[in-house]
Amino acid sequence: MSTSDRSRLVPGRLPAWLVIALAISFLYPAPAGAQFTLGEQRAGTASGTFLKIGVGARATGLGESFVAVANDPSAIYWNPAGLASIQRQEIAFSHVEWPADIRFEHIAWVVPVRKLGGSLGFQFGALSTAIDETTELQPFGTGRTFVYSDVIAGVAYARRWTDKLLVGFGAKYLREDLGKDVGNPTTSTMLFDVGSIYYLGLGSVRIATSLSNFAPELKPGGTFVSPGPDGIKGTADDELRTYDGFDAPTVFRYGIAFEPIENSTQRLTTSLEANQPADNAQVVKAGLEWVWLGRLALRSGYNFTADALKFSAGAGVVASIGSWQGNLDYAYTDGGFLGAVNRVTLGIRF
Repeated sequence: MSTSDRSRLVPGRLPAWLVIALAISFLYPAPAGAQFTLGEQRAGTASGTFLKIGVGARATGLGESFVAVANDPSAIYWNPAGLASIQRQEIAFSHVEWPADIRFEHIAWVVPVRKLGGSLGFQFGALSTAIDETTELQPFGTGRTFVYSDVIAGVAYARRWTDKLLVGFGAKYLREDLGKDVGNPTTSTMLFDVGSIYYLGLGSVRIATSLSNFAPELKPGGTFVSPGPDGIKGTADDELRTYDGFDAPTVFRYGIAFEPIENSTQRLTTSLEANQPADNAQVVKAGLEWVWLGRLALRSGYNFTADALKFSAGAGVVASIGSWQGNLDYAYTDGGFLGAVNRVTLGIRF
C-alpha cells in the first residue's frame, strides 16, 4: 500500500500520456534491441549478489519497477530519495522464500526528523541457508550441517529539496560468508546508495534515478594454498596465494511513474523502469498497482528482458486500529524451472 502523503502538483501544458510515450521510447527503443545484450559478458563477475534479491512484497509485486514509485520503507533498498515522502514512523518486516531453501529476512524502519528537515531510514537484512554434509559412504547425510549467512545493515537520509525534488543517500555494511564452516573466508565492505525523484509538474508524473551498491571491490582477507603445476596439493610446488577481489553488484536504475486514475475511490499507478547492472545486460521492467478505497491493492509486473523471474503479481490489505495502521502484502514471482518465489511483508505505521 502507499504509505505516504504525496504532494499535489499542478498539471502542465503537455498531456501526461505524451510524457509517458516519450519515456517508453527512451527506455526501450525498438530498433536498438542489441543494447540489452551488452554487458552479458560480465555475468558472474560480482560478489555480494544476494543484494540483488528485491526487498518488499509491494515492490516485487510491481515487477520490481519501483524506482519512481518508492514511497514506503522498502525505498531504502530501491531508491533512498523515496524516504522523504514518508510523513510518519513506519516499520516493515519482509520475508522471502528463495529457491534452494534460501531465506532472506529484512527489516526497514523510517523516522521523519524535523530537526534534520527529512527522514532517517535504518535497515537490517540476513540471508541464510543450511546444507547437509554428504559423503560417498553416507549419501543421505552425515548428520553434520553447514550454515551459510550473509548480513547487510545500513542507514539512509532523505529530504524534500524543493516541492518537486526529493533526494536521498545511504550507507550500509555488508558481510558475506563464503563458507566459513568449511574453511573458506568471509568478506566485508561498506556500500553507498544515492537516489532522486523529480515531479515534472504534469499531474503526478515523476522521473527517478538511483545508484545502489556503489563500493570498492570485495576481497577476502588471508591466504590459501594453491596446487602447483603438477595439480597435486601438498607437494613442494604448492603456492601460497591471496584471494582475488570482485566488484560489488552495483546497479543504476532510472524510471518513470504516474497515476492515470486517482480519486477518492481508486488509484491506478503505472511504472516503467530500466536497470543497468554492473555485471549483466540492461533490464527493462513495468508494473501496475490498483488500489480501492485505500484498503485493498492488486498488483502485477513484468520483466521484459529476463530469462526467468519474468512475471510477478501480488495483493495487499490495510487495516487501522486507532492511530496505528498496518498493511500486509504478498507477492508471487514465476521462477519457471526455479520454482515460485513468495514474499510477504508486514508494515506498521504509527
